[in-house]
Amino acid sequence: MEKAELQSVILEAVRLTPRVKHYLSPEAQAFIRKARAEKADGDLSGVNRDYHDAIAEALIDYFESGGSVTGPRNAMIQAMVEAFGDAFDNGWQDGGGEMPPDEGALDWFNPRVEEETGHIKTLFQQAKELRNDPDADWMTWVTERADSYTKSIGSVYNAGVMLAKKNQMLTWHLGNTEKHCTDCSKLDGGSHRASWYLARDYIPRKPGASMECGGYNCDCSLTDRDGNEITI
Repeated sequence: MEKAELQSVILEAVRLTPRVKHYLSPEAQAFIRKARAEKADGDLSGVNRDYHDAIAEALIDYFESGGSVTGPRNAMIQAMVEAFGDAFDNGWQDGGGEMPPDEGALDWFNPRVEEETGHIKTLFQQAKELRNDPDADWMTWVTERADSYTKSIGSVYNAGVMLAKKNQMLTWHLGNTEKHCTDCSKLDGGSHRASWYLARDYIPRKPGASMECGGYNCDCSLTDRDGNEITI
């Protein structure tokens, strides 16, 4: 089998289920993540765009087809695994990490994928209820959900950077939002190791983060010792 064909087969296997990676050798895992990183090529805007389109297409397919939820739901899960992988690998490398990410980084990434898989399953349960409502404006709902779920890409990238810089001191800065939550206000100007923020789930823009604001509309940022912003 040619290398390109092998790459295609392995990537497709990983798209089918987040759990597949646990059964692959370290060499195969490294091959997968390197291929994803090369595919992303540092273009997070492209990752966001492709994932947004995939979400919208999966949901529209479900509403318009009138068929089972399984196909569209699995399509969105596959798109999420690929988008999260690309974002995480970019963040890891931008943070100075060498491919593949180490075991500690994957200990954060794999549960995050499982968590998002659960959110997607819940999303399609909501879609099922909405499809049964003849008065529902499902197109607006689809647009809102695609916008919302795509925001998670930035937080996965940020976590990748922070995990690569786990022993470096990072300083928290308030964003440009009109009102700041209590936790973000307390963090402002403080410096801690990247691992300290990660252990407390203080990750800017991570949906469901432990800050009082939940990270959903958080515009805060982290800078390294040289004042370089490391989050997006």
